[in-house]
Amino acid sequence: MDTNSPDASEESSNLIDKLTESAASSPKDKHHSMLIVIIALIFISFCIDTVLFPFFPNIATKKGLLLSETGIVFSAFDFTRFVTAPIAGRLFDRCHPKKLCLIGASIAGSACITFGVTITIHPKELFLTSCVVIRCVAGIGSAMLNVAGTSLLMKASGYESTTIVAFVETANKVGYAFGPAIGAFLYQFVGYTAMFCTLGGCLLILLPIYCYVVPKIEEKTTEVHGGFLAFLTIPGLFIMFLGWISTKLSETSRTSQLARFYYLSFGTSASTMGLLFTLWAGLGALGNIFVARFLNKKYAAYVLLAVWIIFVPFLMLMVPSPPVSYFFGGKRYFALSVTILAILAWFAGFLYINSFAVALQLAWMNGYPENSLYTYGLLTGLMNSGLCLGSTIGPIIAGIITDYSGFEWTQTMNSAVYTVMAVLFGSYLLYLKSSNQLQTLMMEHNTPADDTNKDGESKKVEQVADACSERLKSCLEESNVYTESRPQPKNVEVFKK
Repeated sequence: MDTNSPDASEESSNLIDKLTESAASSPKDKHHSMLIVIIALIFISFCIDTVLFPFFPNIATKKGLLLSETGIVFSAFDFTRFVTAPIAGRLFDRCHPKKLCLIGASIAGSACITFGVTITIHPKELFLTSCVVIRCVAGIGSAMLNVAGTSLLMKASGYESTTIVAFVETANKVGYAFGPAIGAFLYQFVGYTAMFCTLGGCLLILLPIYCYVVPKIEEKTTEVHGGFLAFLTIPGLFIMFLGWISTKLSETSRTSQLARFYYLSFGTSASTMGLLFTLWAGLGALGNIFVARFLNKKYAAYVLLAVWIIFVPFLMLMVPSPPVSYFFGGKRYFALSVTILAILAWFAGFLYINSFAVALQLAWMNGYPENSLYTYGLLTGLMNSGLCLGSTIGPIIAGIITDYSGFEWTQTMNSAVYTVMAVLFGSYLLYLKSSNQLQTLMMEHNTPADDTNKDGESKKVEQVADACSERLKSCLEESNVYTESRPQPKNVEVFKK
């Protein structure tokens, strides 16, 4: 066998190139389907929460329900998610996240279909009880789906954990923005019962695909540090929990009263408000992607503190609030309000993604294992619980303050909440600095994406080395590897004669 021949060299080169290409294929490409399916499940679960907003109040009124009773039906979903989310994260050591996500999606889809038959229930009390119970069951399923699905993506998708939070929050915002529109469209064309059956069916149809594309991740058993309450005993994580509550409280208290404020102040129509809400939701989604793309974990805590401080004057100027209305002559400006809300929607991504990045660093600082389903489950459950609590109490507080003092004081309250958060977190960072722990908070940790890339590079080197070794071995086994016939020079014949 002639190793110097062009054919042999080309064969060896092709073999190594083939191995190199297969080893260098990105793990992200292999897990795109997993990401798409789980994000689709989360999106539909958020749509299930909001699809009934356009038409259910009218149906409830016809059934004899008061507005306060209708509000209980709406709040039951988020309140149950607030209670269930931390429990779901704690269950990871007993039930694998893949199975827990499957159970949650099945519960949420079945509850959605069941809600469609409540239209046939006529006694007021039974109708109200049925609606509240079914919404609570749907909230339980949604919490299990969101916590388990998000943790699976953080562990196995090959993406940064902060990028996964951006995807989930984008699905959240898009679901809440388009859920009412989807509900109104389906209600008009297919009716009440068929609409809920359609949405619930879409959730259930995705489950076989989910089972196929999501691997069962094996993980070594880790020492259990405690659950939700143990997390709250860590000062930094408790501040992050309060931050998630305040973020959602401010957002929901603002959006729940905004349409009424715009109508009374500027005569804004319902269609215009729909376009504005869609615009703000779109900016929020783009902001999440931007933050996830350019997030620097080393400075995540400083950026989070800066954004909390920035939100304080913006919320005061949006209406404007009574403390600063003197400078505007008591007038309100539509363009100023819309612009400030657009800025707040864009920067909201920092409050979600940076806070999760800081919380993850704090969990690692306090002994929780890195790149662990257990840690991701507890932290995702804590975050979902805080956001759901804020969503539950935000509209209630906004309604009370607006009824007695006006929408301007609601935004003043939100500004005060962010002021408190900035003071709390700033003081905590100063404490970490004084105790020489701040550098640990800023320390870079290996992420699932980093680990996956390192594994891919190691496999690539190993496969190329094995290919070269096998090729060399086969060459050495040939008997005529270095034999080659050469023509004799003419002067040699002359010399012999």
